[in-house]
Amino acid sequence: MYDKNYNLGIYEKAFPETFDIKEMLQFAEKYGYDFFELSIDRSDVRIKRVFDKEYLNYIIELLSNINVKIESICLSALSQYTLGNLDEDISKYATEIFKNAIKFAYNAGIRIIQIPACDMPKFENRDERTHIKYCENLRKMIGIASQYGIIIGLENMENEYMNSIKKCMRIINYINSPYLQLYSDTGNIMMANYKDDKYCEDMLYGKGHYVALHLKEAKPGKFGGLFYGEGIVDFKSIVNTSYELGVKRYVFEYWHIKNRDWECDLNTAKDMFTNWL
Repeated sequence: MYDKNYNLGIYEKAFPETFDIKEMLQFAEKYGYDFFELSIDRSDVRIKRVFDKEYLNYIIELLSNINVKIESICLSALSQYTLGNLDEDISKYATEIFKNAIKFAYNAGIRIIQIPACDMPKFENRDERTHIKYCENLRKMIGIASQYGIIIGLENMENEYMNSIKKCMRIINYINSPYLQLYSDTGNIMMANYKDDKYCEDMLYGKGHYVALHLKEAKPGKFGGLFYGEGIVDFKSIVNTSYELGVKRYVFEYWHIKNRDWECDLNTAKDMFTNWL
């Protein structure tokens, strides 16, 4: 069998919301994806998953009888319920979500959790206090992740606080744990550096720390809801740079849009990757 030397994953939100996880995994297998990424976003329905023992048991049983596994979690709920929020109720809830996601991942055999690098929700005021609190709470959570052997991947975000790899590495170096690494986003890398075309140079700051890469399209003023080719991301350069830096796990991060042929998109995205690398 041909060894392609990389694995391709598909993000849960690429499928219609009405689908059960089992159906999504079956379609992921049908179109040749190697693994699946679960979404725990800011919606109450998805957040409740990591607190739900019945749902966990369902996932465990499901994964024992299907070929394509859930190998990572996108914990984007922490972009709304942030670790650095000065409202103690919000930051405490963020740590509870995080702790339960770690335990959920451990019990389900999931290896990696991606978290957003943001101390406050988008468009809300942040300062040195929110940064310090974010780092303090993150250090505590990495301590728990290390107990369970779960790798936490930090995602650069579409904000000035942590939009580049260079900025994210400051936090990774500060925490200084093998359980906190980079799980970067192509759209955010591009938009942080496209004006001076230094997006590939920025990626070099993360050498030796990448666990995976989100393949997301973007353009000025729009960071989501785009399919590949509808934005300005230089996927060929970014993917090849990441591969040279040791990235061997890639996840297609795009959202199912009503009236689009989602099955066709599954196939098209996968075919595109072979042209990028």
